[in-house]
Amino acid sequence: MANITNRDCETRVSTPKKIYDGKCPGLFVKIGQKGATFHLKYYDSAQCRQVSLKLGIYCKDAFTVEDARAEALQLRSRAARGQDIAQEARVAKAQQAKLSGKTVDEVIGEYEAWIKTNVRKPDGEMRPRIESWQDRVGYLRRFTSTALGDMVASEVDNDHIAQVSNDIVAGKYGKPSVSNARHFRSSTSAMFNWAAEAGRKYIKATPCHHLPKLDDEPARTRVLSADEIRTLWWGPRSGRYPLRAPDCARAQVRAGHHAALQGIFDRRASRIYRPGNQYRPLSCSAQAGQKAPQPDCAAV
Repeated sequence: MANITNRDCETRVSTPKKIYDGKCPGLFVKIGQKGATFHLKYYDSAQCRQVSLKLGIYCKDAFTVEDARAEALQLRSRAARGQDIAQEARVAKAQQAKLSGKTVDEVIGEYEAWIKTNVRKPDGEMRPRIESWQDRVGYLRRFTSTALGDMVASEVDNDHIAQVSNDIVAGKYGKPSVSNARHFRSSTSAMFNWAAEAGRKYIKATPCHHLPKLDDEPARTRVLSADEIRTLWWGPRSGRYPLRAPDCARAQVRAGHHAALQGIFDRRASRIYRPGNQYRPLSCSAQAGQKAPQPDCAAV
């Protein structure tokens, strides 16, 4: 039996024909007017019958006879060990189609729906899965979607992420901001980690890795005035704000704005704590959201 050659595959014929390979049993090529396609015929022990598996299309620079022969020999060896190579090929094909089909904008849309879905929290209330989802989606829409939205999600790599980050710092998307670049990285990383989870696997792994370090941001030095602190502490009780006063204060502390909270009301003494004074935790009534008497603001 003659061996398949590259010249055979490059020959255009009017009538389709098959040529079997003498070096690798079961390997053959179908040659037609549109080109040559390699196949492997082997005995599938799982199905108890002979099956044919497509290996690929001949390409002079990418997939030659030698490449097809090497792949066929490897597959025959795996099939001889009892592996279901046909099923593995179907799964790989389906996964590749999944990876090749989702754009970044489509992933952003599904991720947004997931993070803002109401779930039952430990306190028994139903709230969005990620309660700050508006901020996260805002960064994704403003930067990730604008720069990468039309790309296939599985084709995005860390070079793309680094380039967008550098463009944000350089001011391509508005005012130059290291903080925005940091939030862009954080939001995009969270989305890609979600997209790579089992059950979705729109991508194989997050591209947000080995990114260059961003410059340090200057520390915040402005301190809230007495009027601003008064608004922060008592304003939510007017009903015009979605948070209660204790919630608002705790949210600010958790966010790390300690410099902006250098003064906090002491309801009993009706004065403001200054740096150096001992911090007094919220009272039980305040933590429970109960109304407390207003302090004498004239003492501030």
